[in-house]
Amino acid sequence: MMALTAVLIFFFINVMLLVSDIQGTARVVNYAGLVRGTTQRIVKLEDAGQPQDDLLKAVDSYISGLRYGSDDLNLVRLDDDEYQAKMTELASYFDKLRTEIARVREVGYENTDIIAMSEEFFGICDDATRLAEDYSQEKATALNRLEGLVIIDIVGLVATFAVELARAVRTAALNRELQNKVYLDEATGLPNKNKCEEILGQGHPVSAEAPVALCVFDLNNLHTVNNSFGHEKGDEYIRSFAQQLGCVASETCFVGRDGGDEFIAVLWDADRAAVESCLARIRANVSEYSEAHSDMPISYAVGYALSSDYDEPPTMRELFSQADKNMYIDKNRIKMAEPAGPQREER
Repeated sequence: MMALTAVLIFFFINVMLLVSDIQGTARVVNYAGLVRGTTQRIVKLEDAGQPQDDLLKAVDSYISGLRYGSDDLNLVRLDDDEYQAKMTELASYFDKLRTEIARVREVGYENTDIIAMSEEFFGICDDATRLAEDYSQEKATALNRLEGLVIIDIVGLVATFAVELARAVRTAALNRELQNKVYLDEATGLPNKNKCEEILGQGHPVSAEAPVALCVFDLNNLHTVNNSFGHEKGDEYIRSFAQQLGCVASETCFVGRDGGDEFIAVLWDADRAAVESCLARIRANVSEYSEAHSDMPISYAVGYALSSDYDEPPTMRELFSQADKNMYIDKNRIKMAEPAGPQREER
């Protein structure tokens, strides 16, 4: 793409130079015709006895400008050997014609070769004009070819850009897929321990202006389910809870599996009422599920911590530590409330 862009810039520079050259050539063609027309007028007026010194000087300046270029006349010098040879011939013959005009003033045009010489001069003017037109046509043809190359280069750039865009989109998709694999717990569909650790591992304290609540969940009776029904049922037990927990996930509520039968929820910009409301929704979801699946009801313990409860803003790891302690308090409360028996968690 860089190579095509560099070539395109080179082409554009040459296009601008050619356009400028063609514009200058057009003026050359016009002035070559002007030399002929003005000389015709001079000859007629001189033959009528009206001296035209000013026009003679003007034609002389035109010829000089056509040969060498002229800033005053805004004429460029045509870099063409055949044209330059013809202009040299034209300048030389104009000197002869001017000498003959001087004789016309002395002896009258009837006694000179002014008519024949002027016709010869007009023929040279026509040849010079044709050569200037040919040169202009060559430049126009070169411009057309260059424009074609510019179009090809642009098409190449567009095609290359399309390929690079498709490659970038594919790479982005692969990166998203890879990121999903890195951060996704395939068993539950929730963010995995890597993502949880990324959030918990943030070293800076929580912002005092945006309080955070962190909840820690731990499933009860997983050991009993595994022993009684097998590990497949144990995995199903974990997935069932993950589904109920995932129902509260949102842009302001992160839910993830922190490994095994442990889960966390992080609520941003939340106060105690928001946390209690979220936990109430989870309890309602779990209760509804357990009623529909009485063969394997869900039991869990939960604890949470609020950053607003701290005198100094805590880190996420400090919040997690406090929430984990509160979760174990809840787990012990549940153990004390449940009757002793095989359904009791062995820890």
